[in-house]
Amino acid sequence: MLIMRRLLLFIVAFVCAVDLYASGDVVTVEAPAIARTDEYFNIQFVIKAKSLDSYSNPDFGGLDLVAGPIKSFSRSTSWVNGKVTNTVTHTITFSLIAYKEGVYEIGSMKVVADGKSYTTKPYRIEVVKERTSRKQTQSGTRMFVSDDVLLRMVVSDTEVYKGEPVVATAYIYGADKVVSYGDVSFPSFNGFWKQEVDLGRAAPERVTFNGKVYDRMPIYRCLLFPQKSGRLEIERMDVMTIVAAQSESQSDDILDMMFGGGNMVQLKHNVSTAPVAVTVKDFPRPSPAGFDGAVGRFDISSQVTSQRVNANSSTTVKVTISGVGNLAVITEPKLNAPSTFEVYPPKVKDDFVATDKGMSGSRTYLYPVIPRAEGKYTLEPVEMSFFDASTGRYHTVATKPIEIEVLKDPNGGTQPSPSGGGVEREDLTIIGKDIHFIRLGDPQLSERGCFFVWSAGYVAALAGVTALAVGVLFYMRKRIMTMRDAVKVRNKRANKMALKRLRKSKGYMEAGKESLFYEETMRALYGYVSDKLNIPVSDLSKDNIEERMTSGGIPQEDVGAMIKLLSDCEFARYSSGASLNMGSVYQESLDIIGRFENIL
Repeated sequence: MLIMRRLLLFIVAFVCAVDLYASGDVVTVEAPAIARTDEYFNIQFVIKAKSLDSYSNPDFGGLDLVAGPIKSFSRSTSWVNGKVTNTVTHTITFSLIAYKEGVYEIGSMKVVADGKSYTTKPYRIEVVKERTSRKQTQSGTRMFVSDDVLLRMVVSDTEVYKGEPVVATAYIYGADKVVSYGDVSFPSFNGFWKQEVDLGRAAPERVTFNGKVYDRMPIYRCLLFPQKSGRLEIERMDVMTIVAAQSESQSDDILDMMFGGGNMVQLKHNVSTAPVAVTVKDFPRPSPAGFDGAVGRFDISSQVTSQRVNANSSTTVKVTISGVGNLAVITEPKLNAPSTFEVYPPKVKDDFVATDKGMSGSRTYLYPVIPRAEGKYTLEPVEMSFFDASTGRYHTVATKPIEIEVLKDPNGGTQPSPSGGGVEREDLTIIGKDIHFIRLGDPQLSERGCFFVWSAGYVAALAGVTALAVGVLFYMRKRIMTMRDAVKVRNKRANKMALKRLRKSKGYMEAGKESLFYEETMRALYGYVSDKLNIPVSDLSKDNIEERMTSGGIPQEDVGAMIKLLSDCEFARYSSGASLNMGSVYQESLDIIGRFENIL
């Protein structure tokens, strides 16, 4: 049992070796940043060069060398935009172990490749003595305890100003033991304005928490902008996970003893975050005039589409606020235009993305403006005040004045500028009421006494609207009945969801991430079977799947193919030595789902 546990820890450490130290782009060092005592782990020196001439073994700084150096060689070819790129990679691997906790420093390695010398930087590894827990989740199982898999909500700061962004990330601790998760119950985030952040291709990282070493994986991240001062609380988040644990029963097979195959079981394990309190401070007093709650670092600029425009013709004044902060909730600035200008409400265009520091980018306001009198005018600067939470100070920025020359209306509708000694604004108002512009074009007159109501066109339009309303009514009724049938909805979406997950697993395959590929492929297959055969996630097991597929009239050949594919993926997921081809597994998954779609 101790040998098996160490081997499993060795596999996890190898998969999670994501910290990189580089000597240029030629030599990189890959190893975990944290390791457990009595745990086998690898440190790899990766050299991207056509030839590896020589190298020297590094000083392992007190770590015991278990195996190595083990040299491997690989070659890859890529074709991008008609350009062929060949990459040659040499890998030197050392297997190490530490029996005492502490911080160890692995010395530099000197490498000569393609006739050039390279020296890596020293690499530090923290070795911790993990506390143990004997509490089990249920009788009859072991190798899994209640705190092996946790859910935590981690925030970037617990004391911020109102409007200052807080990054909240939900992590699953013990991600290497999680087969799948679902039934997520998100917090309501009362008192915050929320903006979700894309996790991209998140990878597990090694951390310590409460005296234990975990491989944690982010599953949700968002930006939270506090909307009021005081004590705000991020409520509990709940997630149902399916975890892999070792059964009490033992196997005599040597492969089962080494990799846990054949005696691994899947358990339902509900995890929740603890509420997280955030203290929100109010803005310092006094605040500058015109401050409306903008928090961050911003700049403001303005421009006009044309500085020479005819009277009674429109132009557009563009005001752009750019920077990092709560761009999504700031209010529009006030445009100070001359009294002879008609200013209409602006159209807003956003070009920002959510980052760890807030919304980064710009928000643009497009003000349609119509000058009514000829002359030369100046648009006064547009001011904006904001609060910089990093310094605790207010700042005011302003645009430059804009000069606009209004020319005479070629249609004769312009009036001289008041500054030119012409008509005052009050006179313009009186003229506007006294003389009306003559309408040109076809007046579209109709015969007196002729009404559209109850005419042939009116009756036809009324009949068409009635028929359309009846059709929409029947369609909505049918759609509501369909949506009520949850089983039918899950059945219809099964293929779509499975193909979506397989596309994601293909990305992992192309990136060479085997563990993530097999994990996502398992999620696709289990999720497809769950939706298609209406099997709850908590009841998913190969025995239940085989029984439901057989009773559903699926040929035994296809049933066996699905069970074998699930077993292969599960074996490869937990065994780094599995000799499976990711391309073949991916194609088999597409084929088996296609055959099931033709049957079910």
